Amino acid sequence: MTQTIATFTRHQVGTVERALKIFQELGLVEILTDGAYYMSDIQLLIGQSSSEGERKKKERMRLKRQNLLPSGETDICPSNVRVDKCPPILEYRDKEIRDKSIENREGDKTHTYGRYQNVFLSSVELAELQTELPTLWEQYIERLSEYMKSSGKEYKNHAATIRCWANADKKKEKPPARNRDYSVEEGETI
Repeated sequence: MTQTIATFTRHQVGTVERALKIFQELGLVEILTDGAYYMSDIQLLIGQSSSEGERKKKERMRLKRQNLLPSGETDICPSNVRVDKCPPILEYRDKEIRDKSIENREGDKTHTYGRYQNVFLSSVELAELQTELPTLWEQYIERLSEYMKSSGKEYKNHAATIRCWANADKKKEKPPARNRDYSVEEGETI
């Protein structure tokens, strides 16, 4: 079962096993007798409905109990008709995600760089890299672009990745060799 979850979520099996163990310890997941995993309080974990949507849902249930809905219909708003008087229930986390994406759109726009146009940097990040790595910034962008294309790997922050690679390369550099003079003047001893 953990192999299936790992494949589906694209995480390592060990990570999934540790996560499931922690979920069991916290009481979030139970193992049924057939070995299946059960999340008893899933509704509490996925977010809350908006107050307007919740109010309409309660009103529909009240009408249904009082048999005030037309016969054969279980809802005031049929699913095949989209009317403004029946807006969908939005969850707070969906609204939060939407708000964040709007903020990102309004903020500094990212531009694509590299041979494969897969390195995303804002103009501020690019200017910082140009200042920090005046002679190497283009090489690092190309290196990242080629690596991501060839390996299929993705990074959350491309500027941070380039900085990390540059710092690692600096550490790898050998200290400059000392110019030692091993010549001996006549009459000197070693």
